[in-house]
Amino acid sequence: MDLAGRAGIRDIARLAGVSEATVDRVLHGRPNVRPATVDRVLKATAECRYLSDQDLARLTRPERLRLTVVLPASANPFIRSMNAELRAWAQVRDRGARIHSYLTDSLNPEAMARALLRLGRTSDALAFFGVDHPDVRDAVDDLTNRGKLVLTLISDITGSQRRAYIGIDNLAAGRTAAYLLAQTAPPEPGTLATIAATRHYRAHVERELGFQELIQRSHPHLDFSGTIEGQDDPDTNMRLTLDLLETCPDLRGIYNVGGSSEGIGMALQRTGRAGKVRLIGHGLGPGTRHLLQDGTMMAVFTQRTQTLLEVMLDQLHTPTLPSLLPMQIVFPTNLPSG
Repeated sequence: MDLAGRAGIRDIARLAGVSEATVDRVLHGRPNVRPATVDRVLKATAECRYLSDQDLARLTRPERLRLTVVLPASANPFIRSMNAELRAWAQVRDRGARIHSYLTDSLNPEAMARALLRLGRTSDALAFFGVDHPDVRDAVDDLTNRGKLVLTLISDITGSQRRAYIGIDNLAAGRTAAYLLAQTAPPEPGTLATIAATRHYRAHVERELGFQELIQRSHPHLDFSGTIEGQDDPDTNMRLTLDLLETCPDLRGIYNVGGSSEGIGMALQRTGRAGKVRLIGHGLGPGTRHLLQDGTMMAVFTQRTQTLLEVMLDQLHTPTLPSLLPMQIVFPTNLPSG
């Protein structure tokens, strides 16, 4: 017993005849513990009254839901860091679910659809970065009709039976980027451009639409050169930006609706245009943090990963649809420590 007379991990381990590490694995719902051992630990936990009745009932459910999260296997640093954070977060959360994450080729919609159907066979719920393509929509509808709960993360898909979308308002993000670039542009005519990963990402299309709509409505002296697709690859983004700077000498700003802003920043730095051509992008990470610090980027739109994950997990147990997530705007002047 501890000094307050309350049973602790050591007491449970002694009563169950296992190590303290095994008790910790059972109480946190981690895998690779034999069912008989789990039963002994839970019985000892009940005898010691270490947990409340509610928490004990949660652990003694016959089976927790299996949630599979599918994210793009791209060079986008923000998505990769999000996947790492998800895997670390899943180790310390239970909430009635076992969480597994996978990276897959989202630039190939047919491969994405096959991956969803394959992973859906052994999953109760799937959450994935939406790819807006008929094959993916058909896969989502098939999974839903088989009783699977399907969620889209960050980017939604059109006209499917998915349960809910979890992410920011992407049209509003595009309008906000247009407002910031227009307000800081010189008064004389100039050009603005957007860079995306692929038009199969609805989030990227919506950000572009919001951007273009505000520029055309409120800032007619600024031309919109259109969107180029860099597949969220830093090297491709750098090459496309170098071409853009050559063909648009009056370029005032770039809005990267996707990831891998590092490649765009490198092109601006190589041509001496960093800070002169304003750059706004998405996803705060080590690369975009550095670009903000050295003045290459004007702003980064981002969202708190843990909020997204908590809302995602809540959808397994609630009939209430989620609200849009709050979008954070990070400037060099409010860059969080870390």
